[in-house]
Amino acid sequence: MIRMNGKTIAWSLLALSVSSTAAFAQEKVDSTENRFSARPISDGDIMMKRTLWRRVDLKEKQNVSMFSKNNEITRYLLEAAKAGLIDAYTNDSCTVKVTSADIHTKLLIPNQVAGLSADEIAAGFGTPAAAADDGWGNKPKADPAKQATTADDGWGAKKELKKEEPADVDDGWGPPKKKTTKKGAKTEVAKVEPPVVEAAPVDTFQTQQVIASEEEYFPEQLSILEIKEDWTFDKKRSRLYNDIQTLSIILPSEQTASGLELPVASFRYKDVERLFRSDPKKYIWYNTENTAQNKNLADAFDLRLFWGRITKFSNANDRAFLDIYGGEKEALLKSLNYEQELMELEHGLWEY
Repeated sequence: MIRMNGKTIAWSLLALSVSSTAAFAQEKVDSTENRFSARPISDGDIMMKRTLWRRVDLKEKQNVSMFSKNNEITRYLLEAAKAGLIDAYTNDSCTVKVTSADIHTKLLIPNQVAGLSADEIAAGFGTPAAAADDGWGNKPKADPAKQATTADDGWGAKKELKKEEPADVDDGWGPPKKKTTKKGAKTEVAKVEPPVVEAAPVDTFQTQQVIASEEEYFPEQLSILEIKEDWTFDKKRSRLYNDIQTLSIILPSEQTASGLELPVASFRYKDVERLFRSDPKKYIWYNTENTAQNKNLADAFDLRLFWGRITKFSNANDRAFLDIYGGEKEALLKSLNYEQELMELEHGLWEY
């Protein structure tokens, strides 16, 4: 029999409670962490945060390494979404998912269908008329039995054509005599049959309505990427982090019929980074100066090897610079000034 005094029992109960609490703490998921970030920062460590939206033009010189031929980042994102490797969403809130069929519909080039639709062809539209040409430039001859019996005299007046009378017949023994018939005898009139006009063969190649196949925009036409990121100062590490949240593909205004930029799909950066790191040799940031030093696209985002102008920051009215200042020039200048203000604010957060 093992004897235990009161002090020993107290320490045993304390150790048991601490171990159970530690186990519970390890199993508990921190709900305050950002679900979109590849490296989420706990809310307790954030001293200051602002949300920024950056417009990345992939055709600019600094961003063209993400948009090299056959290695376009937009191509990789859309192919992965259609294959089901990553989830695509309607906007950067990432609450409503879109299917591959929805993405295909958004990427269809407008006004590309030629000819009649299938319903119009089934209704009989486009059927060639009976007197149409045979497809080789030949039209059927007119029926001589149905020709008009009037003629123009050259002065604009029409007159009826007289029937031709039978000509005098020369019997070879004197002056010609008129052809007469006996009284009561029946005169047989030769029946003139109209020439048979054969139906022209229908050229199926010309009468068939060819509908163009549905084509999508090419990846090199999707040249705008919108990045949503949190400008966060971590007080535990005493440094600033640009924590990317989402990537959105935008269809440029010059490609749309309305002249407006249209969103195609948005992706959580957490999913995108996992996709890029799954195959470092495929998803590359092309190094123009030294192809032996091509980098993975995930590393390129971590190293900030891109440039994007700030178009909006988190505000109560959720308005962009263009909406606030009303002009493109003013919005550009305010965007650059805001970038400088963030740099000065970061410098002021340091403690010496």
